[in-house]
Amino acid sequence: MRLCFEPRPYSSFDPVSGITIPRPRVLPGELADGTVVTEYQYAFYHGDKRVGGLGFHGTDQLAEINGHTERVFTFDLGHDWLITYMLEFKTMVGNSDTDFSFLRDLAQGLAMAYAGQTDNVEDLRYVAITTVSALAIAGVLTPDRGLVASDSHVVLAEAYVPVNAH
Repeated sequence: MRLCFEPRPYSSFDPVSGITIPRPRVLPGELADGTVVTEYQYAFYHGDKRVGGLGFHGTDQLAEINGHTERVFTFDLGHDWLITYMLEFKTMVGNSDTDFSFLRDLAQGLAMAYAGQTDNVEDLRYVAITTVSALAIAGVLTPDRGLVASDSHVVLAEAYVPVNAH
């Protein structure tokens, strides 16, 4: 059964599995090398019961896309231990999709948790990426090369939120 997350005002929801992913707790962070990052702390719910969670770093930057400026938030899922945990969650919820399909669908749920926004004053884009290496180490077959960027990054999911300021 494929996950198919729909945006809600402060979360994403998959009606078939009943899994809800609220917007994450977001904290400023800094890596050991001094790189400034954002820390995302997600929780996964089935009904009122917390059934999992996921924490990772990301970045945000302004980008010129199709002739206009967007704030792009990148979720860095390029670590084999994150991929392994996501696959453990797959087992826990009894999903029978291929590993790569599940990873892509769950990452879409992470991005879609933001898609229901109605108060953003700029165009926003949420992009979840991983690497060919992280997938391989976690035992996930590398996807079709058409999904792999020249720097070996794989885009798992993306959500665009147009400006919604009232």
